[in-house]
Amino acid sequence: MKIVRNPFAWLLLFVLLLPAWPAQAEGLQAKRALAQPALVQIGVIDALLAGGYEGSVPVRQLPGLGDIGLGTFDALDGEMVVLDGVVYQVPASGLVRRADPGVTTPFAQVARFRPGPALALPEGLGLKALEAWLDKALGDTSLFCAARVDGVFATLKARSVPRQSKPYRPLAEVAKEQSVFEFSQQRGTLVGLRGPDYVRGLGVPGWHWHFLTQDRRRGGHVLDLTLGSGAARLATLRRLELLLPEGGLGGLDLARDRQGELKAVESAR
Repeated sequence: MKIVRNPFAWLLLFVLLLPAWPAQAEGLQAKRALAQPALVQIGVIDALLAGGYEGSVPVRQLPGLGDIGLGTFDALDGEMVVLDGVVYQVPASGLVRRADPGVTTPFAQVARFRPGPALALPEGLGLKALEAWLDKALGDTSLFCAARVDGVFATLKARSVPRQSKPYRPLAEVAKEQSVFEFSQQRGTLVGLRGPDYVRGLGVPGWHWHFLTQDRRRGGHVLDLTLGSGAARLATLRRLELLLPEGGLGGLDLARDRQGELKAVESAR
């Protein structure tokens, strides 16, 4: 093999390779971005608000997509809480059970939870004050966020809704029949997801919370609370993956603005 000793030949080779380096660097950055945890969402919130309660993804697939999250079940059969990779179902009775792996979901959001260090929370925070405190801790609320709050709750009000039958009514009507559960000095875990303002219609802007008691026997969608003591762990999410039903979302009224309905459903006392 002939060894090239002309220094200009090496310079020419360097110049020819140089344009490829930025492209390789950009490719590496893209791969790193795609490797970051994502918020995986099944369905869209406006479809659920419009009465789209037919499930499309089996519960058994959720732990493969994320180990923390929330949602609901086929026919709106209760509240979903995903915690430590386990999918829990809170029916209208409020008595928690592990979800049947074969049951499907029309709407769920899950993520791989990779949080920062635990943050001690001030005592006595109400729900809105807790959310404001977490927003300040996040700093940038233009990204998605998953949160876990473990502690003792001086008071907590949660709800679930009864299983529905066709023809399905809008969620705002169903929520009027919700079962409400009240807790006092209860140790447990909040699972929360925060969506940026720009997800209107697609997801839930702001915080959305579900609750499980420490023994995982009771819980529900959180309506209000007063924190006794606790700590929060937060994980920001820069990626969103959206899974839609194979048959699409046809037959539902998705043109109207349902933000008023969403607010009423989320905070219905």
